[in-house]
Amino acid sequence: MLVFSIEEDEVKIFMQKLLKEESFDKLEVRNVSLETIVKYDILCNINKDYLNEDENRYFVKWKELKPYIVSLIKGDKKPKFFKIVFSLDDDSVNNLCENANAMFLNITYQNNVITGTTGTSQKVFSLDKKEDKIWEDIILKFFKKNGINIKCNDN
Repeated sequence: MLVFSIEEDEVKIFMQKLLKEESFDKLEVRNVSLETIVKYDILCNINKDYLNEDENRYFVKWKELKPYIVSLIKGDKKPKFFKIVFSLDDDSVNNLCENANAMFLNITYQNNVITGTTGTSQKVFSLDKKEDKIWEDIILKFFKKNGINIKCNDN
């Protein structure tokens, strides 16, 4: 598991990438918790009847959900808190690792601090952490490619 934080002077850059640019758009979203004037808990299971698509997936992509989240955050005040659980789509997970069931990226914002963790779930229990290492490397490359500076914490 990779544990990281975004330096305070980098928060604005990160939020730009998350909310206004396309950096995170291809990731699926499992759930979102958001506190502004009220608390929102959003389960991101896709409603296939609403989208009228044949694609075989269970979760909404960030690109599809982002406009709604931005509209909830807009205003004079910053959100008090948010947590977004991203995941890699099933086809990509299956192509990367045969024993990986899912690969997650958790992003939390509170008190102008952004923290994150990565994680994987396995199809069959194993002490081998190969899937974790592959996913951590992908996330580190993703942040570097998108110009997002992170500080890795010891875990």
